Amino acid sequence: MIDILPSPSHVGAYRFSGTLDGADYDRCIADIEARLRLHERIGIYCDMTGFTGLTPEALAKDLRYLVAKFGEYGRFARGAIVTDKRWMAEVSQFAGRFFPNTDIRAFEPDEHDAALAWAAVVEPLRSV
Repeated sequence: MIDILPSPSHVGAYRFSGTLDGADYDRCIADIEARLRLHERIGIYCDMTGFTGLTPEALAKDLRYLVAKFGEYGRFARGAIVTDKRWMAEVSQFAGRFFPNTDIRAFEPDEHDAALAWAAVVEPLRSV
């Protein structure tokens, strides 16, 4: 399940709980795309403390979205992952190495306010 949380228009804020299915994934992507239509770059906040997994349909949609956004990853300025699972924090930070214009950081569950504030700091994309 996904809850879209209140946040500034340049930050997509989501709480994932249980198993994410295709319909949940569609809601999340629709929200992200609406924010990208308004802003050059956005931040992402994900509370993953209750997340247990994704269905094969959601995983397939995620992979298709990643491929479709190739070349646009710089539009995602920051990704704050709130988790109580050490492995998820490590995987998130490792994944950040593949997105050079995106800062990804893991936060403890009691740091959710700090995580949202951090995700909201979005600087313009610099040309190289």
